[in-house]
Amino acid sequence: MSSDLLSIGSSGVQAQQKLLWTTGNNISNINTEGYTRQRTELYTNVASLGVGMSNTERMLNVYAQREMWRDTSSLAMYTSAYEQLASTDQYLSSSANSLNSAMSSYFSAFHTANANPNTSSSRQGLMSGVSSLVTRFQTASTTLSQQQNTINGSIESEVKEINSLLSGISDLNAQIIKAPKNSDGTTLNLIDQRDEMIRKLSEKMDIRTVAQDNGSTLVNLSTGQSLVLASGAASLGVTKGNPDNTQTGLQLTIGTSSASLSTSQVGGGLGGLYQARQELAPLQNEIGQLAVALADAMNQQNSQGMTLNNQLGGDIFTLPTSQGLANANNGGTGAISVSFIPGKGSNVSANDFEVKFTSATTFEIYRLDGNSKTLLTNGATPPSQFQLDDYGIQLDISGTPAAGDSIVLQPTRNAAQNLSVAITSTDDFALAAPVTGSADSNNYGSGTISLAGVYNTGTGSLINSSSLDPTAPQQVKIDASGNYEVYDGAGNLLGVADASTKGQNLLANLKDTTTGSLIYSDVKTTPGFDFSISGTVSANDSFTIGFNTDGINDNYNGLALADLQNQDLVRKGSSVSADSQQTFSEAFSSTLSSLGSTVSSLNTSMSAAEAKLTQSTNTYNSEAGVSLDEEAANLIRFQQAYAASAQIITAARAVFDSLLSAAR
Repeated sequence: MSSDLLSIGSSGVQAQQKLLWTTGNNISNINTEGYTRQRTELYTNVASLGVGMSNTERMLNVYAQREMWRDTSSLAMYTSAYEQLASTDQYLSSSANSLNSAMSSYFSAFHTANANPNTSSSRQGLMSGVSSLVTRFQTASTTLSQQQNTINGSIESEVKEINSLLSGISDLNAQIIKAPKNSDGTTLNLIDQRDEMIRKLSEKMDIRTVAQDNGSTLVNLSTGQSLVLASGAASLGVTKGNPDNTQTGLQLTIGTSSASLSTSQVGGGLGGLYQARQELAPLQNEIGQLAVALADAMNQQNSQGMTLNNQLGGDIFTLPTSQGLANANNGGTGAISVSFIPGKGSNVSANDFEVKFTSATTFEIYRLDGNSKTLLTNGATPPSQFQLDDYGIQLDISGTPAAGDSIVLQPTRNAAQNLSVAITSTDDFALAAPVTGSADSNNYGSGTISLAGVYNTGTGSLINSSSLDPTAPQQVKIDASGNYEVYDGAGNLLGVADASTKGQNLLANLKDTTTGSLIYSDVKTTPGFDFSISGTVSANDSFTIGFNTDGINDNYNGLALADLQNQDLVRKGSSVSADSQQTFSEAFSSTLSSLGSTVSSLNTSMSAAEAKLTQSTNTYNSEAGVSLDEEAANLIRFQQAYAASAQIITAARAVFDSLLSAAR
């Protein structure tokens, strides 16, 4: 009997010692990252009396753990994307970097100059305004380019950490398989280390796990691709974008097999980086589109005016060109340079384009719309020069393309970054009108002649660099019937505008006296200008039209330049409908609004994901987390049981001693 008592007491002491060890281990690891609360179960000895065996296991809800990992991935993705785009939104919205404030200052300078157009000092603000505006455009575009480069660097860093985690999880799986299943807790610690690595991996990717009977855990992407297998770990690699090197991709390698990963489905912090980068490229395109539309409109309007030197105005801005991005797999030598068609800035969209050579002599041009594309045109024998008039761009094709080759065009991607100032002197701002009209001093009537518009000083125009073409309208006479007779520089009758026109838009209404047909089918092309006569006219009244050789006090074109601020000159999206234009300010505000909406949506999603993670973490910790109060109570309880078991041993020893004494 004494031996039974000794056995019972000894097994009890050992069992309580194990319980005390487990409790002490829980208490000491209460602040250890990734530690899971352990519990030791005791079992009766089926062969004899006392405690038979014990088993130590981790206390956790596997379902709650997996939900916590999924919620961790979700929060990391939204947080990563939000942090990147929120900083961009804050940068572009600040008054110090706002394009709207720079454009407002620029147009204000024209209002100031128009008040005194004849002096260089009043024009000085124009030069400063042009320079500041170009700098603001360049800085905004460069900042977006740099941020994309920064994101690409972060992607590479994330991939390195992911590969380290995948390798670590695989190594721990191997150790867990080899480790004893119920030893001193080493195996459980290994499992904790592995699960903590899986949790860290879930911050970077959206993953799923599959527990194996041997204690190992397989890890897959949510889309099904294997990351950690029974045989080892896969590795992730960053691939160069094709044809755009800045748009890096992902490649998953398992053994000797490699496959591309969809960056839109990778999830986690890595997926958030790709999501942010995907938003930045179109944003940069829109800023480039705005820069081109404004610069082209200003150039065209300045060309329709006269400088302080009595010369037709030139370009204020230099519009950039860009080189198409050839696919790395192209077999030919085809290359494409893209430039903007002067006067077509309002047609320019924020789209990228793709030229595909279906053969060496046939081609197709697509408009790229996110993940889709639209065929715009096709043809045979690609010309050396091709214009997409509806989109305001010109393609200069060189080299010899091969069948299957493709080239991506990004006309506006770096347009703002590469915009530059063309004008060199304040005198070159063409604030005056190039043509003027005057009434003869001997006229009997009170009629006055005024410029109805200057539309064209280039091809087709009858306005030369410093004079009117001899064939241009240069004199208006009122006949006996009140009709408006228009003569050229040699005194030849060009045509007659009927008295019923009341002198409005004379050249647009000018008709041949024989056929009755219009002299000018489109005055906006030829002669490139028009005049109107207002007031009462009398027979034989005469009016003169001529080159404005003394127009330094004239701000006609300066007012037109300033008014561009209020004109709808920027294309909305890819639409070509009548309501598809907006002002410069509206265009930038629309860009900011779209970005702000995306940031706001990410912020809302981030808050929701954070709340969900908190909930799933609390659910998980309710079992897996160490409660100091509970463990302290267990410590007292197990100490008491240990002491009681020790008393059984003491009693057994006393009985044994008594038996020995009786035997003597």
